Amino acid sequence: MNQATLDALAAFPQQLENFYDAFPAEYKHWTPPSWEGIPSETFSAIEQICHVLDIERDGYHQRFERALREDNPVLESIDGHVLARERNYGAADAAEVLAAFRLARAKPLQMIAGFHSEQLK
Repeated sequence: MNQATLDALAAFPQQLENFYDAFPAEYKHWTPPSWEGIPSETFSAIEQICHVLDIERDGYHQRFERALREDNPVLESIDGHVLARERNYGAADAAEVLAAFRLARAKPLQMIAGFHSEQLK
């Protein structure tokens, strides 16, 4: 795999933390009165970092593992809004979420580093 890609994947936890820290405290739970015209998930800043963590663990981890074990796996969609309600994203502690993401990102990096050329195809 391209080293620049691996470096970008490894750097993302710090970038995510930096982006989150750039939000003023009073806006970390803020949402607009309307999401019309906003082409993204309808999450506040704290909810967004929770979503990124869940996509990492429940999405990418599972997908890498299944792609290695199965031929043409059918990968289930992840409904972030359901997870947000079930896991109470709005009440999350940002420091815990960001630390968990940092740990979660290490797993696929270790997996990818061990891939041989046939697995990368």
